[in-house]
Amino acid sequence: MRMPLLAAACLTAAIAATPVSSVLAAQSGTDVPKLPASSWKPDKPVEFVVQASAGGGSDIFARTMAKALADEKIVTVPINVVNKPGGSGAVAYSYLSRKKGDPHVIATATGSYITTPVHGQSPVSYKDFTNVAVLCVEDYVGVVRADSPYKSLKDLIAAARKKPNSIRFGGSNPGSSDNIIETRLEKAAKVQLNYIPFQSGGEVNAALLGGNVDVASPNPSEATQLIKAGRLRALAMFSPERLEKWKDIPTAKEQGFDVTLSQFRGVVAAGGMTKEQSLFWQGAMMKLFQSPGFKKYLDDNGLRPLLKTGADVEKYFAEQTEFYREIYTELGLLKKKK
Repeated sequence: MRMPLLAAACLTAAIAATPVSSVLAAQSGTDVPKLPASSWKPDKPVEFVVQASAGGGSDIFARTMAKALADEKIVTVPINVVNKPGGSGAVAYSYLSRKKGDPHVIATATGSYITTPVHGQSPVSYKDFTNVAVLCVEDYVGVVRADSPYKSLKDLIAAARKKPNSIRFGGSNPGSSDNIIETRLEKAAKVQLNYIPFQSGGEVNAALLGGNVDVASPNPSEATQLIKAGRLRALAMFSPERLEKWKDIPTAKEQGFDVTLSQFRGVVAAGGMTKEQSLFWQGAMMKLFQSPGFKKYLDDNGLRPLLKTGADVEKYFAEQTEFYREIYTELGLLKKKK
């Protein structure tokens, strides 16, 4: 499946006109603010909702966090990770909205937390929840199967030039970060790719390994083990410069294609929490941010730390919302504000 050519052209124009670096570019932040201790703490098992299928970046993120929170005794009750994929996050966040007032339900938050409601695919948005924290940002890596004939991004682009629309690019829903990378790559290389959407990063990896798509742009955390196992080959990092963890992988820019993008990873909770309940989860995320287990997760997967809580995270999500609103307006999926 592919977006109509007119829509794809509009998306290309929107991305070209929007200062991506102002909102989604590589960021870093390690300052940990001081918070007063909370008088509340969980007194029954916590449900940790993941908006995507098992095996994807959000699932890895949640399970890593759940283990670190338990190992460090930051949360002393059981934490049960529950996957609720579907609708690019709409299913999970609709579920979370029905848990209003329940401080024992938290959820992962990444790009779809913003893009799905902006795209008009969810009746709830970040304003309906308790926005606990952003913890890190993650780049994207272009990957192919290990037996692919493409040894570099240049090889793949050369093939796309010879036969337009022949390279199958797997990713999330149209308008997602994957689709933005694909569209920006088309623009930078002046080629036409065949974009095929899936429900989650795990599904994209499965399609890539099964030969149903030729290339994908997962987050490194989704591809690390498959690259190490020799099942996937990394062609390029879509980051401003080579990452410390991936020094041997050239950037797309080094290969002649100036395409970069990153996304946040964070935690949100049900709306309607008391001040003390919100304070507990903010404090828990700050402790997690400083824990050895979480730092190892960042190092192992090449993520960059970025801590935002309270008013800062609200501002961050508002900026993200405006960024995607501009893109979707140009795409024709939203009406222009009068």
